[in-house]
Amino acid sequence: MLDLRQLRALRAVAEHGSVLRAAAALQWSQPTVTHHLRGIGRVLDAEVVAAGPEGTRLTAVGEAMLPHAIAILDRSDRAVEEIRSLIVSERRRIAIGVFPSAGARLLPQVVLALQDAGFAPDVTEAELDPLMEAVIGLRLDAAIVYDAPGRPTILPPGFRMVPVRREHLSVIVPADHRLAGRPGVHLADLAEESWVAGAAESDPVDAALAKAAERAGFTPRIAIRSDDYAVVAAYVAAGFGAALVPELALPTHLDTVAALPVEDSTLERRIFLVTSPSVGLAARTALEASLRAVADEGVA
Repeated sequence: MLDLRQLRALRAVAEHGSVLRAAAALQWSQPTVTHHLRGIGRVLDAEVVAAGPEGTRLTAVGEAMLPHAIAILDRSDRAVEEIRSLIVSERRRIAIGVFPSAGARLLPQVVLALQDAGFAPDVTEAELDPLMEAVIGLRLDAAIVYDAPGRPTILPPGFRMVPVRREHLSVIVPADHRLAGRPGVHLADLAEESWVAGAAESDPVDAALAKAAERAGFTPRIAIRSDDYAVVAAYVAAGFGAALVPELALPTHLDTVAALPVEDSTLERRIFLVTSPSVGLAARTALEASLRAVADEGVA
């Protein structure tokens, strides 16, 4: 069986590049580190480290084992911290992640529901990929995520994924734009516009825009980029271009920009709650009920 000390030895060698430095970091003797590395090698029936002229490096088997070791050690540390906290506060900690544009609109009700159910929420805000990595790696108990076009979400066994709501994507333009005030537009009506896009070319909303624009017969001309929707709205108001924005990220006060619903049924994304196998029934029920309530009420 695996031993946490074996995993700590593997992680330390990966971080420090030698058995000697790993031993110093762990405050163990060098033979102790070697003993545990051999132990994990016996469990896996393969060597996990190899000595070289520049120190000790992980073998291919060791490299493959390393992310599992890190996840198990992180979960072990969390378990001790959580139970100690539970003893003191009588509230169980639950780590939940959320993507930025959902934080202000969805999260307050979720946090209140968890507190009412006797939990102590620990909230992390991050983009989609880091959120999914954290929840699958068990560093988060749950995450509010969305689907990205062309990238289906695949979860390991034991994880639960519950739909929360469908979110429409709208185009925002300056308040004095020629199309401002229309009840809806076709994307082709904006073919000559410049666009304010996400910070990275892989941004899921930008991918949706590119696909919809291709169907409409044009390629969006990107003028400037930002990963902050408040900044995106400011750029639009200043006349840099139009922007495709999720419903949850629309400016709450549309005095400097105008929102145009786009008559394209594909310009929407689905929001989900993902929970890990570590989430018990009480916490899962509180999470799902609070998110359903927000979805039923709509977003202000």
